[in-house]
Amino acid sequence: MTEPQQEKDKIIRFAQQKFFSEGFYKTTMDEISHELQISKKTIYKFFPSKEKLVEEITDCMLYDTNCEIETITDSDENVVMKFVRILNQHLNTVSKFSSRWYKDLQLHTPHIWQKMDKMRDEKIIRVARKLLDQGKREKLIEHYPSEIIVASFIATFREVMNPDFILANKFSMHQALKYTFELLLNGILTRQGKEEYIKTKENFEKELGK
Repeated sequence: MTEPQQEKDKIIRFAQQKFFSEGFYKTTMDEISHELQISKKTIYKFFPSKEKLVEEITDCMLYDTNCEIETITDSDENVVMKFVRILNQHLNTVSKFSSRWYKDLQLHTPHIWQKMDKMRDEKIIRVARKLLDQGKREKLIEHYPSEIIVASFIATFREVMNPDFILANKFSMHQALKYTFELLLNGILTRQGKEEYIKTKENFEKELGK
């Protein structure tokens, strides 16, 4: 990796951690420069504005998430294990985010928020269809119309994973995602699928505890 790329990655990693935990609207480039002990000129060499820095951080996060999801969906595991792994991957991701980060995106960079919304919906459509087909073949998912299941997933996540809803109901993003995911999943699992889900969760928790 070249020195300029190392410098750029250092800025992204630091700003990512700061923005995710504190939000970005009230964070200045002066603060980032001071805390990283680098000049603002160096930051602006890679990111002409704070908004461009936010956009690149978001793109990196979305790319990493998509790569992890693709690895899970392409594995040879049964559909219940894939759903459990996807849930835990998302829980690990959202645990890094404060509601302030989401709120700042929604209020101050609506085009980035809309981009995230669009990519989330596209990911749900692509991944859910693939997993639903697999689950029906394995007799672990009920034979409900996939179109209705996918539309329900999208509508529910769009409503619940919303900063206004989260703040108004005093949930954490982690809680909201976990409850929503489990509610939706239990609604489409067959009896065999629910038994497999209970067993898989127990085994997965043991695996994480090692």
